[in-house]
Amino acid sequence: MTMDVEAEVGEGEHQQQQQEEEDAGVSCSLDMFREYQEVRQMVDTIGRVVETEFMAEKAFEDLKKILDNYQEQPHLLDPHLEELLSCLVEVVRSNPPSSTTTQQAFRYLWLITKVRNHKIIFKKLSHEVKDLLPVLQMLESPEGSSDFYASYILLLWLSIIVYMPFNMMGFDVKVAGKEAQSGTTVVHRILEVIKAHLKSAQKSREMAAYLASRFITRPDLRDEFLPQFIEYCFEVLEKEPQGSVYDVFHKLGVLRALGLIFKHGKREEMLEFSQKVLPRLVACGVTSSTDTPIRKLAMKVIQRIGLTFLKPRIVSWRYQRGSRSLAINVQGSTSEHMQGDAVDKNAEEEDDEEVGEDMEEVIDYLLQGLKDQDTVVRWSAAKGIGRVTGRLPREFGDEVVGAILELFSSRESDKAWHGGCLALAELARRGLLLPERLPAVTPVLNRALVYDELKGKCFMGANIRDAACYLCWAFARAYHPDQMAPYIRELATGLIIVALFDREIPCRRAGSAAFQEHVGRQGTFPHGIEILTTVDYFAVGNRSNAFLKLSLQVAKYPEYTKALIDHLVQLKVIHWDSAIRELTAKALHNLTPLAPDYMAKAVLPTLLELTTSVKLVARHGSILALSHIIHGLALVTAKQGTSLVDLIGENILDGIVKIVPTLEERKLLRGLDGEYMKQATAVLIEKCSLAALPLHHHEILKVWHQLLEECVVVIEENIRLAALQALAPLWTTYFQPVSQAGLMWRDDLVVRYTAALNTDKEIQSQGFSAALGYLTLPLVQGKFDVVLPALIRATQITPETNTWAQARQQAITSIIRLVDTVGIQKDGKESEQVCEGNLGSIYQALLRSLDDYTMDRRGDIGAWVREAAITALQTLTKMVLAKDPCLLSEEIVGEMMARVCQQAAERIDRTRKVAGTAFAALLHSSPKLPHIPNVKEVESIFPKELCDGMNWASEKSTFNLFMQLVDFPAYRPRVLLGVTYAAGGISANLSRYTSEAVHSYLSARAEKEEVLAAFLETLLEQLATHQKVDRITLPLLKTIGDLLSSSAVLDSVLERDDSYISRLLALMKKECQRCSDYHKLAAVIAVLCELLRLSSPTTKATLTQLALFLGYQYPKVRALTATSLLTALQDYCDQDIVPPDHLEEITTILEETEWMNNLEDARKQRNRICDLCGIPPPQPKKK
Repeated sequence: MTMDVEAEVGEGEHQQQQQEEEDAGVSCSLDMFREYQEVRQMVDTIGRVVETEFMAEKAFEDLKKILDNYQEQPHLLDPHLEELLSCLVEVVRSNPPSSTTTQQAFRYLWLITKVRNHKIIFKKLSHEVKDLLPVLQMLESPEGSSDFYASYILLLWLSIIVYMPFNMMGFDVKVAGKEAQSGTTVVHRILEVIKAHLKSAQKSREMAAYLASRFITRPDLRDEFLPQFIEYCFEVLEKEPQGSVYDVFHKLGVLRALGLIFKHGKREEMLEFSQKVLPRLVACGVTSSTDTPIRKLAMKVIQRIGLTFLKPRIVSWRYQRGSRSLAINVQGSTSEHMQGDAVDKNAEEEDDEEVGEDMEEVIDYLLQGLKDQDTVVRWSAAKGIGRVTGRLPREFGDEVVGAILELFSSRESDKAWHGGCLALAELARRGLLLPERLPAVTPVLNRALVYDELKGKCFMGANIRDAACYLCWAFARAYHPDQMAPYIRELATGLIIVALFDREIPCRRAGSAAFQEHVGRQGTFPHGIEILTTVDYFAVGNRSNAFLKLSLQVAKYPEYTKALIDHLVQLKVIHWDSAIRELTAKALHNLTPLAPDYMAKAVLPTLLELTTSVKLVARHGSILALSHIIHGLALVTAKQGTSLVDLIGENILDGIVKIVPTLEERKLLRGLDGEYMKQATAVLIEKCSLAALPLHHHEILKVWHQLLEECVVVIEENIRLAALQALAPLWTTYFQPVSQAGLMWRDDLVVRYTAALNTDKEIQSQGFSAALGYLTLPLVQGKFDVVLPALIRATQITPETNTWAQARQQAITSIIRLVDTVGIQKDGKESEQVCEGNLGSIYQALLRSLDDYTMDRRGDIGAWVREAAITALQTLTKMVLAKDPCLLSEEIVGEMMARVCQQAAERIDRTRKVAGTAFAALLHSSPKLPHIPNVKEVESIFPKELCDGMNWASEKSTFNLFMQLVDFPAYRPRVLLGVTYAAGGISANLSRYTSEAVHSYLSARAEKEEVLAAFLETLLEQLATHQKVDRITLPLLKTIGDLLSSSAVLDSVLERDDSYISRLLALMKKECQRCSDYHKLAAVIAVLCELLRLSSPTTKATLTQLALFLGYQYPKVRALTATSLLTALQDYCDQDIVPPDHLEEITTILEETEWMNNLEDARKQRNRICDLCGIPPPQPKKK
C-alpha cells in the first residue's frame, strides 16, 4: 500500500494554486514578507511572552496585525512558511499540552493558517507517524477539546498524519501495551474525536469534517468504517430536532463531512454509495431545511454525488479560446490544428457515454437549487452545475443550458433569474456555453442587466443585475472576439447603461468592471479606451456624478447617444425611486444638446402621453423629464437662433398647457400622490418660464400662478422650495408691470403677500416671507418701503410667534435677497432701493435677531435665526462696502463685531463656525471695513494667515483667542456673555476648554488689578441685566463659582472693595426669590461657600443667606447646604468664619442632623447654628 501525499491534491486545490500564481504579479502591492525577522523573533521568544496574560494577548494581536496585511497576497509567506511551521510544531512537541506556551503556539499556528489557507498548511505541516498518539492525546485532553485554536490546529495536523502510508489497523498491535489500558483502538479513538468535534459550534467543526474525509477514505479503513460513518451521518440527519442550536451545528458538521468524503474519495470506490446516499439525503429533508447553511451544504453533497456518476475528464466539446500560456498561443495555427484533431478523435467516445437517471435527478436538484431563496445556496448550485456539465456529453450539456434558459421567464421569481445568471456565468467561464448558444443567451442577458421588478412593497433586481455583469465579465474571458462580434454593440451599450444609470453602487461598479474586462480582453467595444478612462470604478461610485457628468462624456460618442436616451425614457423616467426620476430628468436635460431633433420628435411625444398615466411614478417622472427637456431645447434653439415652437410643434405646446388643468380636473393634485405631482408641476412651470414659451396673456398663467401660491404654503419643504424657485422665472417672463393693469396687479400682489405675514400659521408666514424674497426688480421697485418693514416685523419675536424660528430665518434670508435685487444707493428712495434712510433698520433687525435663543422640543431652534442673521450681516456689509463704506456708522460696526464675537464663543459648534468665518471675513475684508474697535490689536490677535487655516468650530482653537478681546471695553460684555453661556453647556469638552480659556486669561493678568476689576464688574453687570433669565444667570453663577474655587486671582479685588461682594450677595438673593430650580440654588450655595474664605465684613451676611438655605423647603437644598457649609468650615478653619469656641459644636450639628427629614426639626437645628454663629435666625414671613 502506497499513498503519495504530495501527489493527491484535489482538483480545486490545483486550480486555486495556479490561479494564485497567475494573479500574483497583477495585484501585488507588496513584494516580499518584510516582517519575517520580526515574526521569527516572536516565535523564538514565545516562552517569555506568555509570562503574563497581557503580554501573551499583545503578542497575539501584534502578529495578527502583521499577517492581516498579507490576506490578499498570502503566497508571499511561502518561502518562510515551512520554517515558521517547524519552529511552532517543535514548541508544541517540547512543552506540556496544558502549558500556556503550547496554547500560544496554537494561536500563532491558527493565524498563519487563517491567512495562508488550510490546504497549503496541510502540505507543509510535519507528517511523521510518531506524532499520531501525542496529537490524539492532546485532542482528547480537556484543553484540546475546549480551546478553539488548539482543536483546530490539532485536527488539521492529525488529518495529514492519518494520510501517511502506514497500516492503521496494525498500528494498535505496536502500542498494545498502552491500548490495553483504555480498551479502545486508535481508529476508534480518532473516530470519537471526529464525532465530538462535528457537533462544535466553532470553526473546528469544519476541520473535523476535513479530517473525517481524509481518515475514512484510507484504503485500509474504507471497507469497514466508511459504511458505518455514512450510517452515523444519516442517523444525525434523520434524527428528530430537539430544539437545541447544537442540532443544527451537528447537521452542518456531518453534511460537510459527507461532501468532503465524496470529494476526496476515489470515484470507483464511492460509486456504490452514491446511489444509496442520494435518495436518503433527499428523504431526510435537508434540501428543504429552513436553515440556509444546511441547504447550502446539501447542495454541495448532491453535486459531489453527481460527479461520482461521471468519469473525471475534460470534455472535448467545450469551447477553448486558447491556452493561458503565451508561448503556446504564439505558435499559431499548428497547435490549434493538433488540438482540433484530438477533439475530433475523442468526440465519438464521449457521445457514446450514457447518462443515467440518477444523474438526471442530480441535475434536477441543482436546477431547483438555482431558485433557492438564499444567494449562497444558488451560488453553490451554480458552481455544481458548472462542475457536473463539464463531464457530460455535448447533447446532454446543451439540454442543461436549455433548462437554465427556461428560468428566465416572466413566470419565474427574481431568485430564478439570479441563479440562472450565476449558472450561465459558470458555464461560460468553464467553456461549456458554446458560441452557438449566444443568440439565445444575449437577449436574456440584456433583460437581466435592467431587471427591476416589484415584489410586495419592495423592488427586487439589484443582485440580478450584478450577476448579469458577472456573466458579461465571463464572456470577455471565454470567447474569441470574432465570436462576440455580432453582440458587441448590444453588450457595450448594456454595460455602460448599468455603469452609469443603475441605482446601486455595487451594480454600477460591476458594470464598469465588466466593461473594462471586455475592453482589455476583447478590444472591440466602440471607443472602449476613451470611455474606460472616464467611467472607471471610482468615478461611478457617486450616483449624481454618474448620471449628470459621466453620461454626458459617454453620450458624445454617437454609438451610445440614443441608447442612453432611450434607456432613461423607457425605464428610468418611470423608476420607483423619486430620486432616480429627478436625476433622470436632469440627465435628459444635459443630453438634449447632443440629439435635439430626436428629443423633440421622438422623446417629447412619448413623455407627453405618460403625463396622464394612471401610475403615479409615470406621471411624476414624465413631467419632470418633459420640463427639463423643454428647457434644454430652449437653450439649443436660443444658441442657434431658431424658434422653439417650430422645433417641438404646436401639438406639444398645447399638450404642455393642458397638463396642469388635466391634473386638477382628475383631482390628481390632492392627497399623498398630489405631493409628488405638485413638486413636478412646479418644476414644469419653472422650466417653461425659463424656456420662455410663447404663452404671454394666456389663461394658463393664472392657473400656474395660483398653483404656485398654494404650493408656497405647504408643509413639505421640497414642494415649497420648487414653487419658490418657479415664481421668479414666472414673474420675470410673463408678469412685467408695464401697463396700468400690470401695476395694479403688482400692487395687489404685494399687499396680499405682506398681509399674509400677519397670520396665526407659521407655515404661511414662512412661505410668503420666502416668496417676497423672490420678487423681481420690476415687482418690488416702488414697493420696497412696503415689503421691507413687513419682513422686518416678521423677524421680531412676539408671544404668538415665539416658536416660529424657521419663519424668522426665512424673513432674514428674504431681506438679504431683496437687498441684492434692488441694490444700494446712499441717496436713493426708500421705496426703490436700500439707502441711508432704511439701511439702519435692516442692521438693527439683523442685530436684534442675534438675541434669538428660542427653545422647544427640538432644542435651540433660535440658532437657525442667529446663523441666518450672521450670514446676512456678512453679505450685507460686503455689499455696502462695495457700494459706499460711508453708509456704515461707528455704532453699527462696533455692535456688529462685538455680537459676532459673542456668537463665535458660544455653545453650538455649527454656530461658532458660521460666526467665526463671518468675523474673519469682516475683519480682513477688502475694501477695509471702517470703524472696527481696536482694529490693530484685534488684527494682531487674529492675523489673516491664522484665520485662513482656523477651524472655527473648535473650542480648543478659538476660545483662548476670543478671551483676549476681553481686554477691550468694546468687546468685553459680549465676549464674556458668550463664554459664560458656553461654560454652562452639557458638553464636557466645551466646559473644559471654556474654563481653561478663562483661567488662562486671568492668570496672565494677575498683576493688573484694573483689568481684573473690569472683568468682575462686567460679570456683575451681566448678572444684574439678565436677572431671572436662567439661560444666562445659571452658567454665569457656575462660572463665578468655578473662578472662586479654582483660582485666587480675584481675591485681592474682592477683599479690597467690599462692594463687589455686597452687590453679588444682593443679586443672588434676588435670583433665588421664589426659585425652585435645584441647579440654580446649588450654584448659588457653591458661590456663597466660596465667599466665606474671604476676609470681608460681609461674612455674616453670607452666613445669613446660607442659614436661609439650611431651612429651605426642599430637602435636597438643605442637605446640599449643610454638606457645603461643613466642607467650607473644615477647609477654611483658619479664617474664623464662626467663633472658634463654637466651631466643634456647629460641625457636629451639621454632620449629625438629618437634613432630608422633618422641616421643623431642621429649622430648629438651623436656629441653633445661627445662635452659635452670632447671627439672627431667619424669621418666617407673616401671611
